[in-house]
Amino acid sequence: MDHLRRKIIKSSLFLGGMIMADPVNSIRDMRFLSRDSRKNSGSRIPGKGETFNESFVFPDEATGRLTRRLTSFRQFNQKPTYHLSSGFSKDDRYLVFCTWNPGGDSALIRSDITTGACWVIDRAGPDDRFQFTSGNSLEIMPNTDLAVIRYGQFFRIYHLHTGDLVQEIGSNGKGFFSGSAGTCDGKHLIVIRNDHDFDFRRDNGKKDPDKALGYNILRVDLDTGDSEDIFRDEAFRGGHSMPSPVDPDLLLYHRDSSPRFGHGGDNGKTSRDWILNMRSGQLTEIRPQDPSKFTWHGNWSYKGDHIYYHGPSGDQSMREKYEETGSPYKDGPGTRHFIGVAAIDGSIVWEKQYPYLSYGHVSSHRLQNTIIVDNLLAYEFLSGIHWEERDADDNPRIELLAKHNSTFESGAQTRHPHCQMTSDGKWISYNAQFDDRSDVYVVKMM
Repeated sequence: MDHLRRKIIKSSLFLGGMIMADPVNSIRDMRFLSRDSRKNSGSRIPGKGETFNESFVFPDEATGRLTRRLTSFRQFNQKPTYHLSSGFSKDDRYLVFCTWNPGGDSALIRSDITTGACWVIDRAGPDDRFQFTSGNSLEIMPNTDLAVIRYGQFFRIYHLHTGDLVQEIGSNGKGFFSGSAGTCDGKHLIVIRNDHDFDFRRDNGKKDPDKALGYNILRVDLDTGDSEDIFRDEAFRGGHSMPSPVDPDLLLYHRDSSPRFGHGGDNGKTSRDWILNMRSGQLTEIRPQDPSKFTWHGNWSYKGDHIYYHGPSGDQSMREKYEETGSPYKDGPGTRHFIGVAAIDGSIVWEKQYPYLSYGHVSSHRLQNTIIVDNLLAYEFLSGIHWEERDADDNPRIELLAKHNSTFESGAQTRHPHCQMTSDGKWISYNAQFDDRSDVYVVKMM
């Protein structure tokens, strides 16, 4: 993809231009300050092309593993979300994240996870059209040196090591972008564009959800810049595009049902996780065995032959019993939930109900068939579910990986750990926020 940085892609979607950056600049060494001090100290974001290091190394609270906090200043720092293979560079050396102060400056950062050295890929002032204020909208495209980030109705693609703005993609007033991701061969960007703007928290009770349906899936050729609509669906909304790690034709994504969409779908009748064969147009539902078919999150296994999923259970019988007779749990009756594994043909390989939900996500080990969860089973912990290693009662072996300490608040995405592992299995990254600041961390696994 080196040729991408030498030319501006000629495309009807292209709206941006080339920006050159000097990756070598003055290095600022910031000593560690208390968390209270960091609320009001060092909030300035360095300029584009500047290098700085504000990292701090300490042992993980639960395991003693070496942990590096990559950020120490500004109010919010956030890495890419939990999707497989979207956070780290192809050589596993760098992690990308966004950093910002509300109402102030923001920046896209590349960080060396072994040294903590950070380099500013690009930076925006508070009045600039494009802002870097969501790590959830950021990813490194597999097998490339390109990072893609969305802000509003625009995507930007940057070269990870030069800072060049390779391409900018706008919706041209057609619909509302929801998610994007690169295919495993590094040739295409997959973009989901909904027909209507609808946010359940904001719009529930104010807009008719049945009038918010319809989406297109677009495929952008990174060589030519040309885009094509490859799939149209009138009956759902779309989001969270996750291309297969091994097959460029397969896409796992969220096909969200009315009326609750990502907050419950059609009240448990339909799953949220579907696989689209982008060549044939065939859809496969990942349909849990649980009485509730709605899933919160899904992910690919590292080999691309399984889907990991989880969701709130439709069987709350024990919770109801505990509410009547008293609960053995310290905090009272819990919400039952399920975690499962499906083959890519939709057949269920393993699924288990657990009695006490703490909200989290399913991520993937990069070298073995292990589900990595942030919370779900143990609040404020990262755990590994070795689903192939099960006892006589079908319980998988659970491994404690790290303690992230992030506290949950509904709607606060910077508090979601969204853990990801490097392809060599040596590092795990996560977000953490337990007061009014969020930071990005990496843990050395071996």
